[in-house]
Amino acid sequence: MIRLPALPRYRYSRRLWHALCAVVDALGWTARRVLEALRLCRQAPAAHDEPRSILVVQLDHLGDALLSTGLLAALRARYPAARIEVLAAAWNREMFDACPEVDRVYESRVNRFARAGRTGWLTDLLHWGWRLRKRRFDLAIDVRGELPLALLLWLTGARRRLGWAAGGGGFLLTDSADYIPGRHEVASRQALLDLLEIAPPSGETAWPPRFDVGAAARQGIDADPATSEFLLEGRPLVVLHVGAGTQAKRWPVEHWRALLGRLIADHGACAALIGGASDAATAQSILGPHGIPRVVNRVGRASLIETAALIERAALFVGSDSGPAHLAAAVGTPVVALFSGTNDARQWRPWGQRVAVVRNAVPCAPCHRELCPLADHPCMRGLSPAMVLAAVDRALRESLEVTSQPSLSSTEGLTT
Repeated sequence: MIRLPALPRYRYSRRLWHALCAVVDALGWTARRVLEALRLCRQAPAAHDEPRSILVVQLDHLGDALLSTGLLAALRARYPAARIEVLAAAWNREMFDACPEVDRVYESRVNRFARAGRTGWLTDLLHWGWRLRKRRFDLAIDVRGELPLALLLWLTGARRRLGWAAGGGGFLLTDSADYIPGRHEVASRQALLDLLEIAPPSGETAWPPRFDVGAAARQGIDADPATSEFLLEGRPLVVLHVGAGTQAKRWPVEHWRALLGRLIADHGACAALIGGASDAATAQSILGPHGIPRVVNRVGRASLIETAALIERAALFVGSDSGPAHLAAAVGTPVVALFSGTNDARQWRPWGQRVAVVRNAVPCAPCHRELCPLADHPCMRGLSPAMVLAAVDRALRESLEVTSQPSLSSTEGLTT
């Protein structure tokens, strides 16, 4: 009699995906057990086998990519001679191109994580599965955990395939980590590393995200006349990310204007607005037709490296639950993160101790929606400038104290 493993607790919020994955997994595990019984299914390599080639699949957004940089550093430290390659997407490729641990980056231009134009993602997935099969990977890792990505790993023919049975397709993997709801994404990446017996660095609970700006980018920021004048005056620089990946995460324009006014009046600060090209209209609405003194508009005008250098130079970062907030934490800048009701902050807050999460609690959270169905958008409109300013005041005070006392540990300071 063929005995199937118990189906996992799926991580999806929609019941349809639970039902679909349960059906596919039941059929898949049955087929796998039959093949194993007939000795037609190849056994996974031993855990102690040293991989010579490693593939990491990361097709989702910039923040997710940033959270995987610690995993890449861990793989390089454990397997220094291995070739590490990444299948990325157009919107996160720049992150991996800048990662010194990565030997090669492939770009999937059509996949289901696109903000728009998702048609054809299954064909693209099959294409990449067969194309990467030629690379003969010893180890392939899916950090996200979804049935289509488990299929992609299987199509590559990698001898060892790490991922999440909770995303469906566990029968296509050789190793799967336990899914724990609400666990931080960085800790979940460490759970994948645990399967490889890669422990976190001393004093850490997981391999932390990191981003090295580089000397050239730092020099460029210090020489930039748009900000250097204010910095030479000794004014604290606050970087404000005024955009967001989805409409549901956006803070109202009038709230940003109120916060800017208090930053300038109460703290004598200068500010830089950042965001993608799609955030240009938002930035213009915040600044108005004549601009705001001591506020520089960098929205849509900087590369990832330049943005990271600007954030690293700042006394504080303020922004939504999105990639730049994770980037700020990775370069060591204190963060005030404005969370909507979209995600669970326990899971998605920027990693680090100098991080404050500010949110307006609503009964519908977490909703996992891209667009709020409620006319008044209570989670973000109800997050008042006064609530954010209280966190900003505390963060700036503690940031300036740390700056003036270099003997303090970089991990001391702001906590939630």
